Amino acid sequence: MADIKDTEVRRRTRRGEETRKALIEACIDCLNARGYAGTSIEAVMSKSGISRGSVLNQFPTRLDLMTVTIEAAMRAMMADTKARFEQIADPVERLRRLCDLYWESQGLPASVAVTEVLLAARWDTELAGALARVAGEIEVELDRETRRRAREAGVRDVEAVVVHTRMLILSLRGITLELMFDPDRQIIHHALDEIRTSHDAFCDRVLAG
Repeated sequence: MADIKDTEVRRRTRRGEETRKALIEACIDCLNARGYAGTSIEAVMSKSGISRGSVLNQFPTRLDLMTVTIEAAMRAMMADTKARFEQIADPVERLRRLCDLYWESQGLPASVAVTEVLLAARWDTELAGALARVAGEIEVELDRETRRRAREAGVRDVEAVVVHTRMLILSLRGITLELMFDPDRQIIHHALDEIRTSHDAFCDRVLAG
């Protein structure tokens, strides 16, 4: 009897996890297609095909849904970037490719979702508070990975790489926002080239040191 109960609990847990994952994916899709204002519980229900009861069982409020979705989106971006890094065997080359790899991650649907919610948090203090906690946890992990990569590349001034990486991510997110309005603006593409040039110069300096 105990085995039957355990099996049923595992089945319910697995079903709940699958529902949760489907809702997060639907929320990311809605944020990409509709923006934050258009991503309501009803929109996510419609996109996922999951009933209101099941949605509310996983996420009682829109804030709960947005908070968990953005954490998942941030982690998806980190996982994508990590996978790209791992395809490069040379630690020095990894550091030199830092700008391009983070730029590639900005094109993910997860990245667009993060940007949409970050912009909305300017006007929603409750959302901002929830995101601050999530972002704080993610940033600790990001800095830890950055320090590890810097040490593997033989950089002495590891903290300089941490600050530089944060600057890169913030700059690239800004470039992404500008290109959302007009992807053909050449001045923005020139700015991206300047960011790459600045990164190359930074690498030359810290690797020489």
